[in-house]
Amino acid sequence: MTMKGKEMKKFLLTISCLCLFATGSSLARAEGGIEEGSGPRLGVEGGIDLAGFNGSDAKDVFASRLGFVAGAFADLPLTPSLALQPEILYEQKGGKYNGNAYQLNYIEVPVLLDVTFGIPVFNPGILLGPAFDTNVAGVANINQTDIGLIIGAQATFSKFLVSGRYEIGLTNVNSTQNVQNGTFTLLVGLSFI
Repeated sequence: MTMKGKEMKKFLLTISCLCLFATGSSLARAEGGIEEGSGPRLGVEGGIDLAGFNGSDAKDVFASRLGFVAGAFADLPLTPSLALQPEILYEQKGGKYNGNAYQLNYIEVPVLLDVTFGIPVFNPGILLGPAFDTNVAGVANINQTDIGLIIGAQATFSKFLVSGRYEIGLTNVNSTQNVQNGTFTLLVGLSFI
């Protein structure tokens, strides 16, 4: 499953519109007073990831790649225990092939649901949602887009957050092999609003 130029632009525009709609809806709900102190937040985040490949053609010739990830997030409350958390990240993925780095760097837009348990102090939660990636590495014979599914956990301490997540790629990295991205990520964030 691959998307070409116009299809990808239309797809990303649709996702962007949905995020804007969700942002507006969330802001309206937050102004209505879902819960004191639970308004929308904006912030920055960064961390490291351990990327590799999955799929029947990945086999043992590929090894993991240590990379970094950085970007911004919004936390938009929908209910006292549910928030929409869209992000925009620069993320290094890929792996190593015969000892050489196989660098696949992406601009990634995760659109996550954050389901929290309301435990005071660190407010733990579960993250789940899709991620839409555009390859910016310029590697030959690589699909320019990727779609993944993220599942993870997050804890919030006042203005700070810590999250650990795994993203499994749902599309092949190139059109000739059954190989998908698989990435473990650890992020630390700070909200400034």
